Amino acid sequence: MKPTLPILDISPHQGIGPICLGDTRAMARDALAAVGFPLESYNGPTDYFCQAAIQTECDEHGFVWFIGLSQSERYLARYRGVDVFSLAAGELFSLIASADGSGAHEFTDSEYLFPGQIVTLWDADEQYDRQGNETRPVWAQVGIGNADYVEAVSTL
Repeated sequence: MKPTLPILDISPHQGIGPICLGDTRAMARDALAAVGFPLESYNGPTDYFCQAAIQTECDEHGFVWFIGLSQSERYLARYRGVDVFSLAAGELFSLIASADGSGAHEFTDSEYLFPGQIVTLWDADEQYDRQGNETRPVWAQVGIGNADYVEAVSTL
């Protein structure tokens, strides 16, 4: 019998799986360790888990303001009940855009921020299509942030 993978549901403005936006760094580390993903490395405000497939970033006060996921065989990442890494980049873009409520969105394959949900997409390419044998572009990372994160990255 195949083991059941942990499901990490992406909930805009709230969190991903057991991690919530606004958690302290220690809380996020403990929550991920409790579901089998102990801290593996860190660099400044950024922590990496699950062979760097899970990334959290904290603000200057030590609170989680960004959570990003890349595809991994060790968990299932879902948005609105759909495995985000099973969809071609354009399909996932359309799914998120349909729920954003912030007007029209134009697909780009480099990076995108949906302002209504503060959902980020980064680098769509065939090399990230691990489920479809690299036949279609899939996003390298899907993430969420809070309003402070958006403000900070908008100045970059």
